Amino acid sequence: MEELPKKAKAVMGIYAVAISALEGTVTFLGLHRDDIIVITVAVVIVALASSYVYIVLFFRHYRYSICDGVIIIKKGALFKRRHLIYMDKISLITIRETFVHRWFGLCTIWFHAQGSIVRLSFVPVEKSEQLQKILDSRH
Repeated sequence: MEELPKKAKAVMGIYAVAISALEGTVTFLGLHRDDIIVITVAVVIVALASSYVYIVLFFRHYRYSICDGVIIIKKGALFKRRHLIYMDKISLITIRETFVHRWFGLCTIWFHAQGSIVRLSFVPVEKSEQLQKILDSRH
């Protein structure tokens, strides 16, 4: 008989700990089965709502611009980050399209510049081609 993989054992262990914690909480608080269902549904709704808010904030603050030989990428839902990439320092540009990207007409661009790699995601394919032409024209 084959032994379960380590990952399966880990998942089963986490599941067992979660069930034990839930049962202990139910016993300690004196809750009924209906209460558990209501609490679980409430937790799922809160998790979905907070995920939605995070995604909306992320895309609202995700911007990039090209000016004076510098690519500026601004992103971050809660904590703002800004990346400055000087075009003359870029050594390689990688454009990646997955199945989902192609479905929506998007791609991800990776800028390799002197020991650092910066990713620009969710770029329309047409814009990526224009960006690559701009960067190729600098040579």
